[in-house]
Amino acid sequence: MKNILGGVAAIAIIAAANAASAKPAAPDLAGHWVGTYGVGNDVNFLRPHFGADGKATVDMPAFEKKGLPLDAVTQQGAQVRFSLPGPEGVLQFDGKLQGGLLAGTVSLNGKDGKFAFRRTLADDPARHQPLLGAYEFPGKRVVVLSEWGDFPQMFYSDMSTGRYASMFAESGNVYYAGAGNLNPAVRQSTMRFEGNKMVWQQAGRKETGRRLQFRSEEVTFRNGDVTLSGTLVLPEGKGPFPAIVLTQMSSPAPRGAYALQAYYFAAYGMAALMYDKRGVGKSSGEFNKATMEQLADDAVAGIELLGKRSDIKADAIGTWGHSQGGWLAPLAAVRSQKVAFVIAQAASAVPPAEQEVYRIENALRAQGLSEGEVQAGTAYQEKLMRWVTSRGANRAELLAAARAGENTRWASQVEIVPDTLKEQPSETSTAFYSYDPLPDLKKLKAPVLYILGEKDAFVPVHKSAALFRQTLDASGHQDHQVWMLPHAAHGLWETDLDGGSAYINSTHWAREHYPRMTQWLRERGFITH
Repeated sequence: MKNILGGVAAIAIIAAANAASAKPAAPDLAGHWVGTYGVGNDVNFLRPHFGADGKATVDMPAFEKKGLPLDAVTQQGAQVRFSLPGPEGVLQFDGKLQGGLLAGTVSLNGKDGKFAFRRTLADDPARHQPLLGAYEFPGKRVVVLSEWGDFPQMFYSDMSTGRYASMFAESGNVYYAGAGNLNPAVRQSTMRFEGNKMVWQQAGRKETGRRLQFRSEEVTFRNGDVTLSGTLVLPEGKGPFPAIVLTQMSSPAPRGAYALQAYYFAAYGMAALMYDKRGVGKSSGEFNKATMEQLADDAVAGIELLGKRSDIKADAIGTWGHSQGGWLAPLAAVRSQKVAFVIAQAASAVPPAEQEVYRIENALRAQGLSEGEVQAGTAYQEKLMRWVTSRGANRAELLAAARAGENTRWASQVEIVPDTLKEQPSETSTAFYSYDPLPDLKKLKAPVLYILGEKDAFVPVHKSAALFRQTLDASGHQDHQVWMLPHAAHGLWETDLDGGSAYINSTHWAREHYPRMTQWLRERGFITH
């Protein structure tokens, strides 16, 4: 989450309240709020809190900041003002309080934008944890409630339409969602929880969904001296069930970051194993020192665990992975030889070193830099990656490029190495950035589905799609598909620009993604309803 939200980081916010300026009949500002502000390309998701005692603070979930004080808060009737100093200048907020909405203008260094915050309860993961899972509505429409990976914000995903948005508490059992994912300025939906039911209201329409009765079981399994800790989500019914092991992305997000996928698969009758990456949560080991093969073998250990259970169909266990997991899922299948199918999302067919050069080029262009600056920054990243993959062969050339570029506008987007750079990179770094997924892919026998997003700014998807097809065709693989989802970002949400501002205001996963994947699984007998 925090890698794609963008905006002002490390903001120092100073609190002061001017209660004397508030009139007795003024609307009540005290309480918790949630929303966004935007000035130019700078868009942020915030959780302000205005205390009855005059103190005001803000949480910035994307940057893991909590309780930072706000500055110069004043209220004159319905008018509310406060400021937020940061490294790029002071953000000045000037808004009007109207019922549950605080909205107005925000300015930074002479540039104007807008902000909107809506009243909510204090952020409390313990409140929404019991609500997570999947709900079935009329017409067998499934809606999954899960959390974002980098902070415990609940959101819904309609698996039929792809519509999704974050959910904010209005009371203990009532939540609402906005028209944009993390932007509730326009309130669109209300969800009331009554026992094992969710009553959904939107545009005058009311529907009631039944919570599917999943069973969650804590499990542990071992790969050598590493102990992995996870949660096995089992569908309704007696089983035995087809199953899937969820491999991880490169981020250190805990198992809960994969709950959307776990609940989706369970809603369609498949058991799903999500587990803490080694070195994360309750799992031992260190993921940043592990090879791709070791991480894949962690998944293989999960496959072995499931294969021994009487409630799991041992011949119907698959693997799923997104981004880095898109390398791990097929690699685990090759190393296990007991995998019945593979789903790899947003996977790259080129080594990480080449992928990083591609990512930097897109990031620099998205920053609005000139084409000359984009090419210069990209050339520097190529030199850095060459130093890593060649075990330091071009160190002098890299250092010269670093000194020449350290004061440029593109320098903040890359890692400018110091003159004290060691002679050679670590063996772990060289192995990782040199990893080529194609030789292992030639050995894959299980049916495989690659799902790519057309607008992915992190992975060269068109080159990757061609390489995946060529490799599998040449190896004689009998059942493979490569999809290119239109208007889909690296995270497979709909956009024409894979960036932070778009993510905050986005509304859908790629609309054909989940229905089409469901059909792919149904055609191969892993989903039977």
